[in-house]
Amino acid sequence: MSDKFNAIQSLYPNVVTVKTTAEGIVSAYDESMGPVVISMPAIEQEQDRLEAEAQAQAEAKAQLRTSVINKIATNLTSEEKAWLEENL
Repeated sequence: MSDKFNAIQSLYPNVVTVKTTAEGIVSAYDESMGPVVISMPAIEQEQDRLEAEAQAQAEAKAQLRTSVINKIATNLTSEEKAWLEENL
């Protein structure tokens, strides 16, 4: 799914279909194909928020990985630590 669709669904959970014309006009529809009024500025803000959230989660995961490796590696040789970093 696209970031735009995820942002639309986050703001408008009843939207199940999103169509974009060649001109870039975005239309959203509910499950009965009824049109749903959406706000593009709000959607762009939500895209930014979701992207920042995903980035923060990725950074937290990387920090946790580094912490675990450092704790495990305290009794390993440098070669074993290098192998661990490569494979985890």
